[in-house]
Amino acid sequence: MRKPSTLTALCALLAVLAASCSRDPQKLKVQYVQSGDQYLAKKDVAEAIVQYRKAVAQDASFGEARLKLADAYASTGDFRNALREYIRAADLMPKNIEAQLRAGTGLLTAGQYPDAKARAIAALALDPKNVTGLILMGNALAGVRDLDGAVTQVEEAIDADPRRTLTYANLGALEMARGNRDAARDAFARAVASDPKSSQAHLAMANFYWAANERDKAEFELKAAETADPKSTVVNRALAVFYMMGGRNDEAEKYLKAYATQSPDFDPKLLLADFYMLHNNAAGVKGVLEPLLGVKAAFIPAKLRLAAVAFAGGDRPLAYKTLEEVLTREPKNELALLEKSRFLMIDQKPAEALELATTVVTRNPKSIAGHFARGAALRETAVTDEAIQEFQEVLRLSPSAVPALLQISALNLGRGDPRAAIDFLGQAVKLKPQLGVAHMLLARAFLATGNVAGAEREIQGLIKGSPDSPEVQLVLADLYWAKRDVPHARTAYTRVLQLRDGSSEALAGLIRADIAQNRPDAAKARIDAQMTKTPNDAALLLLAGNTYFAAGDKRGAETMYQRSVQANPANFQAYRTLAGLYVSEQRLEDARQKYEELRKQQPKAWVWASTMIGTILTLQGKPDEGRKEFEHVLAVDPNMPVAANNIAWQDAQGNRNLDMALQLAQVAKAKLPNSAEVNDTLGWVYYRKGLATLAITSLEQASRQNPTNPSVHYRLGMAYLKNGDQDKARGALQEALKLNSMFREAEDAKRALSTIKG
Repeated sequence: MRKPSTLTALCALLAVLAASCSRDPQKLKVQYVQSGDQYLAKKDVAEAIVQYRKAVAQDASFGEARLKLADAYASTGDFRNALREYIRAADLMPKNIEAQLRAGTGLLTAGQYPDAKARAIAALALDPKNVTGLILMGNALAGVRDLDGAVTQVEEAIDADPRRTLTYANLGALEMARGNRDAARDAFARAVASDPKSSQAHLAMANFYWAANERDKAEFELKAAETADPKSTVVNRALAVFYMMGGRNDEAEKYLKAYATQSPDFDPKLLLADFYMLHNNAAGVKGVLEPLLGVKAAFIPAKLRLAAVAFAGGDRPLAYKTLEEVLTREPKNELALLEKSRFLMIDQKPAEALELATTVVTRNPKSIAGHFARGAALRETAVTDEAIQEFQEVLRLSPSAVPALLQISALNLGRGDPRAAIDFLGQAVKLKPQLGVAHMLLARAFLATGNVAGAEREIQGLIKGSPDSPEVQLVLADLYWAKRDVPHARTAYTRVLQLRDGSSEALAGLIRADIAQNRPDAAKARIDAQMTKTPNDAALLLLAGNTYFAAGDKRGAETMYQRSVQANPANFQAYRTLAGLYVSEQRLEDARQKYEELRKQQPKAWVWASTMIGTILTLQGKPDEGRKEFEHVLAVDPNMPVAANNIAWQDAQGNRNLDMALQLAQVAKAKLPNSAEVNDTLGWVYYRKGLATLAITSLEQASRQNPTNPSVHYRLGMAYLKNGDQDKARGALQEALKLNSMFREAEDAKRALSTIKG
């Protein structure tokens, strides 16, 4: 065998030693950090993170690598991982002031004020005059974030809705949460004293005073920061927001212009455009945005704002055309789709708006704005239950979304469920204690549940804040009415009409007061005066009929009810009220003949006259003849809800043609979603088809809308029983018998109760 040469052996030995060295963790960790630095220099942050993590894997106590890793995470917006690494780096390098300050800043942003304070103490122990450390200490003691972060929050809110946010925004990040104010003030003052020319120190002091609502002192410090660094984008931005929040728009514009000019980014220019939009300065908006159209990244946000300006200025074609330019470039652009949905809602095209909002949430189920837009469109198309579900999805994605809480509350009030509204309003008031609309809705909900004391408490606060608001005066009038204080109610209703001419709610309230004070002629004169202004308003004509009836003028009431039905042939309440008038006077047969003659003489009255004939025949105990009339009506108008509901009800009662009955009940529901009769019918059809869960949804709504009808409670109880909920079934059936022990289905209710155990 041939022996290896000495040279060969030496080379082999060197190779082994080299390999051994290459696997030395201490050398490897340095190599990985150097590699990470090189990637970072090339702006390849993702690969830099990989290299820094490899360095940490070689030595978990390598503080420098953890600090670099934290910085890299922070640059990508991954603040959770960044904070974790900053804390580890600071723990590993207790004498590294930068590590302590960055960890403290991260903890402050996360709201962990005691821990942030501890890091500030550690930094100041190393350098008692360190301005950043003093600022960190002050913010930690005051329990607020830095001013730059606070203003960023406002900018994000502005971007979400530049048309409204600045009017109502509050600097949540600048509100004092808790902490030692005196110690905080001292820390900020020491920072200023340590470096009087530090704009950062003056900004921190301004932040403190702003949070404490000492605006004069805050302005002084902001101006001092400007003197220290007049070209600072942070300073100019802070001054702009400060003056905007104070309503000093000329001064705000000056600093917004400076901010937009000094910053190389286009975002400040968009903020300036938003400012001009807020103040209806279309020329200013165009002057800022049109130069940005040549910037690829700015094209879409600029176009969206230009579309909004065109729409607000009344140029609808240009607004829609501008949006189409965006959607041509990016067909799935969420902001453009939602803006178009908003335009369509304002143009009273909720069905088209709903289609766009549905597209958005289908593509992006986590789109908060998309779900809110869909809820609003469903609300306007009167699909109340589904609208509530959409706003609840908004809350699931963003639990503190007060607008969604208000929408759900208003919808629950509208469908006759004030107790559910109170639950959501309580959350809204807790989140936004000064929000007047929340207190307004809460007062109405309390009145609806009979809690007069609770309503009065809410209204007293509203009166102090907005004594000349017509909405406040209206709910005040309703409060007086609930307290049976008719003179004060009259005064408040009169005040509403002074503030808002033509208010139907105030008009109805004054008429109610006239009748209560035995002034029937005044009530009739009042409604007659309003009808000269809007003679074909179906709701007003129905109110006129009720007014005439209450005043003892039944012939006048009949005329007004007829005009109401003629103005809106789908007005269920008008048919019912008119039929009730005929029943009370035992004039059903005369009335039927009258309407038969009317439809012969006036072809335009055919639909509503035939519907009235069908209603009368049903009341006369001639359901088959009545059904024929309703069928004739549907042959002419397949979407006539009153006729559809009557046929569906007959079939549900007879337990026949249930598929057709469901279709007809759904037609009625689409047209009259908040009608107790329609919800009762739809629920009973579902029950007959064995769909107990769906039946419960509709019958619960019907029972809320018509709580004194024992038959509705009976049907709800039967649906609960079929669904296996014996406790609720017992409650509903007992409520039905409590309301009227002799109602039509009373014996059936008693038999059902006897089958329930316990």
